Amino acid sequence: MACSKAQGPPPIAAQVSGTLILNGLSSPVRVVRDRWGVPHIYAQTRDALFFAQGFVQAQDRLFQMDLWRRSVQGRLSQVLGANFIERDAMTRRVQYRGDLDAEWASYGPDAKAIATAFVHGVNAWVALARERPPDEFALAGWTPEFWMPVDLLNRTDLFVASRGTLDASQWPSAGPQAAEVIADALRRVGSPPFFVGLAADVRPRVGAELARPGALSAVHLDHPSRRYLVHLRAPGWNAIGATAPWLPGIALGHDDHSAWDATAAPLDAPVIESVRVNPGNAHQIDLGGQWLDAVVVKDAVVVKGRKPFTYESDYTPRGVVIATDRERSLAFAMRWRGVAAGAIPALHALTADRTSLPRFQDAASGFSRTEELRTVLFAHTLGIGADAGHRFNIGPLAPPASQAAPFHISAASDWDQWTTMNAPGQSESPDSAHFKDLAAEWAAGKSIPLPFSDHAVEATTETTLLLTPRRR
Repeated sequence: MACSKAQGPPPIAAQVSGTLILNGLSSPVRVVRDRWGVPHIYAQTRDALFFAQGFVQAQDRLFQMDLWRRSVQGRLSQVLGANFIERDAMTRRVQYRGDLDAEWASYGPDAKAIATAFVHGVNAWVALARERPPDEFALAGWTPEFWMPVDLLNRTDLFVASRGTLDASQWPSAGPQAAEVIADALRRVGSPPFFVGLAADVRPRVGAELARPGALSAVHLDHPSRRYLVHLRAPGWNAIGATAPWLPGIALGHDDHSAWDATAAPLDAPVIESVRVNPGNAHQIDLGGQWLDAVVVKDAVVVKGRKPFTYESDYTPRGVVIATDRERSLAFAMRWRGVAAGAIPALHALTADRTSLPRFQDAASGFSRTEELRTVLFAHTLGIGADAGHRFNIGPLAPPASQAAPFHISAASDWDQWTTMNAPGQSESPDSAHFKDLAAEWAAGKSIPLPFSDHAVEATTETTLLLTPRRR
């Protein structure tokens, strides 16, 4: 049962009109939101543009961004407890460990500067949100933290997308028991977070409907969406489409001249190989008839309510060790291309030469099933229990007859004729008009416009916000 807490200042809400004065912004930015909550950002410089993108995306999705970062960095145990210790440790083993300068350079000469400006914008909203945490943080039981550019270089999502269907028969040399241990270790990487209780009472959502019969058996869909629609315009930039809420730029969409999809091709699946281990030294493997020392990295997982959990990871020329069979003196090492520099497709869309990226085709994600769906539920991570379920979950809904994905973009020869869908809505806040507005549109089989020209944006404008620098 949720516990009550002392009354504090009201939770912050995204300001979408008027004027906001911000520290760290270099020049004024105009943010026009259309009637579906999609921001069209007009800036005078590159740095101001991406600062504003980070600020706006954090306004709409900060809790999702914060939970994503904790999840992909292997830091869930810190806030959710000991259930996530092994999951966090394994998640950390698939991260990039190379030179950061080489990593940033692989995405283009402006990538690090763009990421830095984006993170500064995120932190401008975090600074405000720490003083008046949104409801989601009060219920989760923690305060948002500031971001760093390196946070954007995480590999967990790539690994989850590339590991494919896990099948213990892929490792016949392991034996049935060891093979299942290997499969379990791979499944732990990036496994979704879950809450077993909330840290505060739940405020009711205005107009919330009680769950109807069938909610428990409904197919659960991503909520909020893992995509965010945005339009970026500044000297050298005029692009619209979708990105992950925690990343700058446009991962799939178009500019004045071309369209691209920087999320198209998953990496090859990881390769698991058995190697002999020195019976007298568990940190040595057989390499060409000689015992070679593994690079042993010690780390600690911070655990809520407990002492930190310390563990070791062995890195070898055959890959990182993810399981061992001590009876047979074997280790199972994993190699994966995702740990190389430049592996994150979406960050390559920050380069000026986006024509080299995979060609755009009508994109859809998050909704692929062979059987007919009868009901679906946009199920929020915090939507546990009746009160939280009423506030955060959306549905159950009957899916559209077309079985169209909750997120999709459809191309057209005229840029202003592109259409899209990003259900359930652009905002994660139940108090926002754009929390669930797209869910009903999607269920009805509709798409929304993706206005690009000044005239088309002006015709769909709902609010305008001016971001201005704080003068010293």
